[in-house]
Amino acid sequence: MKLSWPIQVGLILFVLLFLWTLYGVIISMSVSEASYQVLETLENGVEIRAYPEEIWATTVAENQNDAFSPLFRYISGDNERSEKIEMTAPVVTPAPQPAKTKTTKGEKIEMTAPVVTMNNEKGQFMAFIMPERFDIHSIPRPSSSNVKIQLVEPRKLATIRFSGYMTEGNYEKNLDLLSKTLDVRGISTEGEPLLMQYNDPWTPPFSRRNEIALQIINDIAADK
Repeated sequence: MKLSWPIQVGLILFVLLFLWTLYGVIISMSVSEASYQVLETLENGVEIRAYPEEIWATTVAENQNDAFSPLFRYISGDNERSEKIEMTAPVVTPAPQPAKTKTTKGEKIEMTAPVVTMNNEKGQFMAFIMPERFDIHSIPRPSSSNVKIQLVEPRKLATIRFSGYMTEGNYEKNLDLLSKTLDVRGISTEGEPLLMQYNDPWTPPFSRRNEIALQIINDIAADK
């Protein structure tokens, strides 16, 4: 029996949606995540996490795209051993700004997410978190002088998680919810908020994982 065109279109859209969802699941499962320990779960899904010592590859540029490029080239083989560095999620930025990437040839260093970015007086700071298999002595040294290797001490972060595409609106809404939840518990923070994104731009919005993090000074609530 021949199906009517509205049913055919509906079936095609369903198949495309299924494939899009499957793509998001496969990509998410193929990328490792930076490790952490959940110490406590608060209201509104806020988590208090302990992060271990990390190694960052960092750079500073005029904008986020220009900062991303040398770091991506570094993990793609632009280092002393032409080694590929596997990617680790999430990517970390201070604001909801998309970043574009360009592939390169040759042996690569797998990338570890997140990528960390923030603004400073010199421009846009960005960092890729390196895989845990490296220490400060074994990490390949960058070929470019624009990329630096940095050791980050263990720290505690308060995070809130949400889905969908990143917009200024949902960024501000969730940052406000995170801040209010911590205020009620009497938990103090320092530094700028970090936006952590775990997916590439093609992952469907309902499968996306976004988090906002604030570094904790103390995590002892006043009402305990």
